[in-house]
Amino acid sequence: MLPQTVQLELSGTLLERARVQAIEEARDLVTFLLEEYVQELEKTQRQRAYEAYYASRTQEEKSEELGLLADFAFVDVEMTDETML
Repeated sequence: MLPQTVQLELSGTLLERARVQAIEEARDLVTFLLEEYVQELEKTQRQRAYEAYYASRTQEEKSEELGLLADFAFVDVEMTDETML
């Protein structure tokens, strides 16, 4: 991916409130905030996709999943007990 350049004008007051004293600090802060924002957007999209998937499953698919979970429940208990030690 090629980096893109974005030019922003930020007020001195805003930078002071954010305790940003150098351009590099401002750049790092904006990059951090944008990355956090994108991660939250992706998380929300994933959550909605999972909700849509689980809402559209048939009763047979739900029963099959519950059966598989029951089959492996003993392994989950063993793993949980091992991590508690």
